[in-house]
Amino acid sequence: MFFNPKKGCALMLLAVSTVVSACSGPMNPTAIAKSNSPAIEKDVPVLSLGERQQAASKLNPAFIQAQNRFGLTLHQKLAPAAGQGQNLILSPYSIFTALALAYNGADGQTAKEMAQTLGVQQLRKDQISAAFHTLQTLLEDAGSGVRLNTANSVWYQRGGSMKDSFVGTARKSYGAEIRDADFQNKKTLNEINDWVSKHTNGKIPSILDQLPAPETLAVLLNAVYFKGSWQKPFDPKDTREGSFTLANQTVKKVPMMAQSGMFEYKNTSEAQAIRLPYGDGRLDMMIIMPAEGRTLADLMNKIRKDPSPWQGNFPNASGEIRLPRFKAEYSGQLKDPLAQMGMKQAFDPAAADFTAMSDIKPLFISSVLHKTVVDVNEQGTEAAAVTAIGLATASAPLDRFRMDVDHPFFFCIEDRQTGLWIFMGTIENP
Repeated sequence: MFFNPKKGCALMLLAVSTVVSACSGPMNPTAIAKSNSPAIEKDVPVLSLGERQQAASKLNPAFIQAQNRFGLTLHQKLAPAAGQGQNLILSPYSIFTALALAYNGADGQTAKEMAQTLGVQQLRKDQISAAFHTLQTLLEDAGSGVRLNTANSVWYQRGGSMKDSFVGTARKSYGAEIRDADFQNKKTLNEINDWVSKHTNGKIPSILDQLPAPETLAVLLNAVYFKGSWQKPFDPKDTREGSFTLANQTVKKVPMMAQSGMFEYKNTSEAQAIRLPYGDGRLDMMIIMPAEGRTLADLMNKIRKDPSPWQGNFPNASGEIRLPRFKAEYSGQLKDPLAQMGMKQAFDPAAADFTAMSDIKPLFISSVLHKTVVDVNEQGTEAAAVTAIGLATASAPLDRFRMDVDHPFFFCIEDRQTGLWIFMGTIENP
């Protein structure tokens, strides 16, 4: 692996992808432009409802569904390693975006396998890039009470060579800053970490603790900052100690937040579900808890098979929600589960084809790391995700309800207009 991520990342939403090659060559001057990183408080266009609807109509539903299904499948692959009774959270948006950036540089069978793993084999690369541009526009206009900023940058090694088409896509479709750099100068290490800190509002102060390896060609960074306040905050005075039953039937005492009101709520023989909106309601947290006598494993199998029952609007109902405060973390290497999902050649030095990124050979993905933190409290939610990719050479209203989230459950943070699940996870031990 070409770098060691800093440990102990603080809360906020960050997606970072890093591309590395073990070669050098003549610099392509037309592809390089120095620029200064914009402040985290960037000027995000405020869209009218009509403008948002028009932008959302340009998004192919298959593109959003692919990201959600990719996240559910990866969650399933990671579950055995996480172990029974352990929390498992990830950011499909972060991982998907990082892999999509790498996919832009893939060709041949490598590109075919990556497209199939991502579930975008029916879409052209230019359609995927355009969709990311539209999605970024929609997500950044998150409305009042929510702050969601995204940023991308491409850092070139002086004397390295990457193709104009790849750099052009990064700049045009992902809005990436293009920065030339000397990866053997400690100043570059500081500049990269400063960029990460600035675009995560200081919540993640750095991503690299040492200079990239001498053979590094480029570093691609994508940062997303999220902080959402509940539309209706939980009153801390109503938080009481409550019981949460773990999968092994052990009962744990946890702080339970509580509030009453009108909610989007759904109750079936298999599960209870509720949506808790942030800000003006463009984003929310959806919680799905298995019904009594059903297990979280049963519920997850149903959701993976067909998530559509949980993606439409729920009826409005008056009731009470009791939800544990929770903070969950995950850190892991995704190479093996991605290979199990069909993305094999990209990790094979003898077979990987990234000639759409660079003529340098061999060039292959050496690691895919992911870290995620989600913190839920009375005021709202803060979440952070880091994905690092290394490329190296070599109905009717319901009756009043009560929903006690007192045993393992699934949750996601979703964008209501597009249906995108930005974060998802299973909480077995809050």
